[in-house]
Amino acid sequence: MVGDILKKKREELGQDLLEISRTLKISYTYLKAIEDETFEKLPEEVYVKGYIREYAEILNIDPEIVIKAYNQQVSPPQAENKEALEKDALKRKRSKIKLLLTPLLLLLLVITVTFILFPSSPRKKEISISPPPVETMGKNILKTDTPHILKVFAIDTTWLLIAVDNTTTKDMILKHGESIELQAKTGFSLKIGNAGGVKLIFDGKEIGKIGGKGQVVNLNLP
Repeated sequence: MVGDILKKKREELGQDLLEISRTLKISYTYLKAIEDETFEKLPEEVYVKGYIREYAEILNIDPEIVIKAYNQQVSPPQAENKEALEKDALKRKRSKIKLLLTPLLLLLLVITVTFILFPSSPRKKEISISPPPVETMGKNILKTDTPHILKVFAIDTTWLLIAVDNTTTKDMILKHGESIELQAKTGFSLKIGNAGGVKLIFDGKEIGKIGGKGQVVNLNLP
C-alpha cells in the first residue's frame, strides 16, 4: 500500500518525518496520515496526490509508482459505489417504465373486453308520430269545450318529458306499475325515452304501439 511504500523507504534512509515536513513545507499531520493511510484526515484528493508526489520524490521513489498504488487503493470502492449507483438507477428506471405501462395495458385490456362483450349498436333515431284525431260518429271533431285527459301506464322503466298546453312542462321517470293522469285544454307534447315501456290512453281511447323498447319518440296529442 502507498503508506507502507513511503514509510519503509523513509526508515531505510533514516530520515525523520518532521524534517521532511519542514523541507517540503507540508503539514506533518498530512504526511503522517498518508503513511498511516487515514485518507479521511486529508484535504481534497488533488492536494493529496500532490503531497504524495513530493514525498515520493524526496525519498527518490518514482512518483508514478506511488500515485498508481494510491489510485488502486482508493479507486475500487469508488468504482463499486458507482456501479451500485448505476444499477440502482437502472432499476428505478425500469420500475418507472413498468408503472407507466401497467395502467396503459390495463386500459387497453378493458377497452378490448368491452368491445368484445358489448359491440356498438347503431344510434337510435328519434321519430315523431301523431295519432289520428278522435272520431265521433264518422267525423273528426276537435273538442274545445271539454279538457283532454291523458293517462300514462308504465310497463317498464321509462323517462318522460310532457308539455301541457305548451306551457307547463313535466319531467319524470315512471317505473313498472306506476301511472299518471293529466288534463289539458289544447293538448300535450310528449318525449318518451322508452316507447315500448308505456301504454297511453288519450281521451278514453288507448293509443296503439308507438315504438319499440328503448326507442325515443316525440308525440303530439291530439
